[in-house]
Parts: sequence; C-alpha cells; structure tokens
Amino acid sequence: RAVLHMAEVPRSFKLLQELEDGEKGAGDGSLSWGLEIEDDMSLSHWNATILGPQRSPFENKIYQLHIEAGPEYPREAPKTRFKTKINISFVDVQGKVDVKQVLPRGWDKSMCIKDLLKAIYVVMQKEKKCCQPPEGNFYNQ
Repeated sequence: RAVLHMAEVPRSFKLLQELEDGEKGAGDGSLSWGLEIEDDMSLSHWNATILGPQRSPFENKIYQLHIEAGPEYPREAPKTRFKTKINISFVDVQGKVDVKQVLPRGWDKSMCIKDLLKAIYVVMQKEKKCCQPPEGNFYNQ
C-alpha cells in the first residue's frame, strides 16, 4: 500500500493566506482579523474583532483580541487574549483564552485563526452569564 504524506505548508505561506482571508472578511462581518503592525515580517502579532452575538449577553458590543502566532504555529495554537474585558468561562482574569475550553477536540495544525475566532463566537452565542463589565473596559496589557 502506498502511504501518502501531505507536505506541510510553510508557516509564512499559511499566515499570508490567513492575512488575505482576513482582509476579505468573514462573511457576515461578525469576525475580522489582520496584522497588528502592517509590516510585521514575522506575521506573528495579530488583532481581531468579534461583534457580540445577537441574543447573548454580548449583543451590541465589540470585542478586541490580540493573537500571537508563535514560531511553532500552526502546529501549536496561537496565543489568544481578549483586550476588551469580558465575563465568560474560557477567559481568565488577564484576558487569556483557554483554547481547550473553546476547542474541546483540541487545536489541529490544519486549523487557522479564523477557525479559532469562529469557535470563540460559537461559545459566546451559548453563554448565559448576564453580568458583563461596562463597555470600554480593557485588560492591562
């Protein structure tokens, strides 16, 4: 039997494709992402925005996130942190996202930043906590 090995796409190629996808936007406009600094040649530091899902405690709010695609990305999940304060089970007191709670099956190297943002959005849709920090509150950097 022949065994097929998929060639691994270089990190920079994958991230350039993700940047292009982010510039096009994610369909309904609820998610957006792009480089924090336009000329970040390492493609490591990203900003993202999630519009709070309707009929959730996050409705009509805009959430800003910082994403770091480290040198082991995409083999390792990007470090993700909310900049905008949020009261939700998978975010700690410093704004860090627990990827294991958002992606119960875990991160897979075939995933991308958009997949993680979509998963965060889905969990936000299901969340029932009512008390949210006042708008305009941010975590300390």
